[in-house]
Amino acid sequence: MKLLSLSATNFMPYKGQIDLTFPTDPDRNVMVVFGENMRGKTSILNALRWGFYGRALGRHSREIPLHELLNKEAALEGDCQMDVAITFDAEGHRYELRRRASKRPLVSRPTRPEDFEVVRLLRKDGMVVGDHLIDAEINRFAPEQVSRFFLFDGELLQEYESLLIEGSEQGRRIKEAIEQILGVPTLIHGRDEAQTLLRGAQKQQSKDLEKVAGLEKQTERQKQLQTQSDSYERDLATLGDLLRTTRRERAELDDYIEATDSIHQAKANLNAKTERRNDIERRQDDLVVERLALIKDAWRELLRPQLSVKHDQIVSRRDELTTQLAQRGRLEARIEQLRESLQTQHCPACGQPVHEQQRAKVGRDLGALEVELRAVQVDSDELVRLSAEIRDLSRLLRAGPAARLQEIDKELARLAVELTRVENEIEKLNDQIRGHDTAEIARKRALRDGLLKEEGRIERDIKDTQSKLEAAKRDLAMIARALESVPEARATRSSQMVRLYGGLERIFARSVDRLRDDLKSRVESLATEAFKRLTTQKRYSGLRINSNYGLMILDELQHEVTVRSAGAEQIVALSLIDGLSRAGRAAGPVVMDTPFGRLDPKHRANILSYLPTASSQLVLLVHEGEVRRQGDLDHIASRIGCVYDIRK
Repeated sequence: MKLLSLSATNFMPYKGQIDLTFPTDPDRNVMVVFGENMRGKTSILNALRWGFYGRALGRHSREIPLHELLNKEAALEGDCQMDVAITFDAEGHRYELRRRASKRPLVSRPTRPEDFEVVRLLRKDGMVVGDHLIDAEINRFAPEQVSRFFLFDGELLQEYESLLIEGSEQGRRIKEAIEQILGVPTLIHGRDEAQTLLRGAQKQQSKDLEKVAGLEKQTERQKQLQTQSDSYERDLATLGDLLRTTRRERAELDDYIEATDSIHQAKANLNAKTERRNDIERRQDDLVVERLALIKDAWRELLRPQLSVKHDQIVSRRDELTTQLAQRGRLEARIEQLRESLQTQHCPACGQPVHEQQRAKVGRDLGALEVELRAVQVDSDELVRLSAEIRDLSRLLRAGPAARLQEIDKELARLAVELTRVENEIEKLNDQIRGHDTAEIARKRALRDGLLKEEGRIERDIKDTQSKLEAAKRDLAMIARALESVPEARATRSSQMVRLYGGLERIFARSVDRLRDDLKSRVESLATEAFKRLTTQKRYSGLRINSNYGLMILDELQHEVTVRSAGAEQIVALSLIDGLSRAGRAAGPVVMDTPFGRLDPKHRANILSYLPTASSQLVLLVHEGEVRRQGDLDHIASRIGCVYDIRK
């Protein structure tokens, strides 16, 4: 299959008509479309998807409602018709596919998908193909199941990395998609059909054996198990629908929450800033109250200089009196010693007799000391009074409120500055969230969290119901084997059909497992081949696939490389996608939207060199931050058939 041209009118950001022509030369099969972010590269991918399958996908692979695909400017001007036309060659035939959405006659302004009427037309070699045959014709060479490899969004790389996580929900869904692409559902449908036929035969067998003597209990038990199985299957169908609905609602809420996350964060910051403002105001009030309490003793600060001088004077006088008192005490002690010496005529220190000449000297000394003692007069009452005054002044001069008042004033000034800053931030946050219903945002976040829990509950219920269904099936199989030993039961036609359909069911079940194993081996081989050509680390020996179709890198010793860079994850994902693409479909065009976000120049060069050889056409939708015109494209300059720039 080769794309020839694409025309789109009023599709998404493109007002009016755009036309693209794809390169068809096998040796120059690369087309590069450059465009800055938000310029419409992904819309080209969606134009192809909508033209082929009637669906356009947004983030997380969710379908974009039809009315949101119409160009907004054209709609405001009253032009409410959207059109996509694709021409391509496939299997030796020329096809022209057109899909058109037009506003219904009685609708003034379309605001929902139902407001449009969609028609499609397919011509094969100029002949119109009946509408009921269009899907079958497209599915021959570009079935929608493989469109993720035909129309490749770079977001898929992150999705495929989840395949390494055993038991992850996203990994399970991608695994199911992969198996659908590889044809596993064909056998699964066959197995399910055989199971349906088996249940019908078992019910008929129960009716046939009701009247056989001795089998009443077995047939009654068989009926009960059949009723339980039917009930479990209905429950599984109901739970499956509920799970899909819950996931869809949760996914929509995820998008809403992501879009309003800045508002939610602003609201959380506003609450925090408001609480901080309240704390500041409460602290200011407390400090003002404390300040008023301290001011009542502030008068002491006015008297402190005079009181300090008076205090120093009294202390000096007290010290003087204390010194005199000490001196008088020493004199009195010396006089007492001399008097004792004269009275006893012996030295009080050594006890030796005192001679007359020495006694005369002691007498003279005693007289001099008595004269000196008369000169040292100490007023004890004054000393007591001074000590009392010092105590009183010390109480008045103890640490006053001035230091604390200064601390309070500094703290109040700092809080005033902080309060101004916080109030300015509150005002900015209020401006940011003005016009947004923050209560609704909070409600939807709580609802999303509740839906996540609901998903888990439903999944557990599904697992539990599935286990009960499997147990009922095993019991039915045991009853069937028991009935096989009864000649009367074995002879009935319904019993023969039970044996036949049971055998078919087992054959299909084993075939599903065998096909899965065979496909995984083939995908592993093809992905390893691609990986060796894409990676710049030549010491890696290849890839190993797991039950989820996730791929692990193997080193030269065949050991798994557990720590991988973001670039390595992309290379592995691209290798897996290439392996799946080649295992699931014939070579065809590949349209890739921004696939090189985390790759270094060498890996980009390897990929750009490899992909043109693995597809009939390669269309790259990129911006110049991913692929440089000068440098990256030099490796495939000879393979480039055309280059487009999105200007507006």
